[in-house]
Amino acid sequence: MEILDLDYTRHVKMLGTAHFTMRSLEEAYKAVQDLNPTDLAIELDMDRFRLLQSLNGSPMVGIRKCEFIGAVEAFGNTDADIWLIDMSEDEMRMRMESILEDDYRWYGRISYPWFRPIDDEYKMWELGLKDEVLKRNMERLENLRVRAPHVWRVLIEERNAMMAARIAWIATQRLDKDMEPKILAVVGAAHVKGIESLLRDPRRIPENLGRYGLKFSPPKLVRKVNVN
Repeated sequence: MEILDLDYTRHVKMLGTAHFTMRSLEEAYKAVQDLNPTDLAIELDMDRFRLLQSLNGSPMVGIRKCEFIGAVEAFGNTDADIWLIDMSEDEMRMRMESILEDDYRWYGRISYPWFRPIDDEYKMWELGLKDEVLKRNMERLENLRVRAPHVWRVLIEERNAMMAARIAWIATQRLDKDMEPKILAVVGAAHVKGIESLLRDPRRIPENLGRYGLKFSPPKLVRKVNVN
């Protein structure tokens, strides 16, 4: 992939979310309306995107609308591209097949989405106490890093590297055509700092892909809406 020598965050607004919370859903709608982006990049792969779309508006007890689907809906009839930038769950599992058995049991107790408040943290997030919720989540991630470093590397570091690479690719495609990109990237809050750090210093993106043995592939374009 082509990496330009620039600060990609000039062209990217990151929105960190707590999955399936009403506040994050509202913030996703507002971010789309305020930015009017040329591109929406969301932390999903095709399988999870289709699953969440199928659950959208489901009468099943406990099913909430996901902020990723909310952001897609907020585009309406807009001339913009929507991209899926995350690894698939199969890819993640395959990359963890060789880890220690104890680490693998750790992964077996973790389900998507990786950043989702627990218990009273839902209420805290809805009330705007994001810093405290993030602090608690980071403590859980640090515990995962210590107890299962290979799992943590795949779920956080490797996904950050791939998502940053795909966001940079989206921006580069537009810049190469002398178009000004305005990208809204909606990802779990635990990924924001890592992705932003890579986008600010994009030389590190290919370095990280190489370090983790990741083969770059472009993001998936799931829908292009053209205004007549």
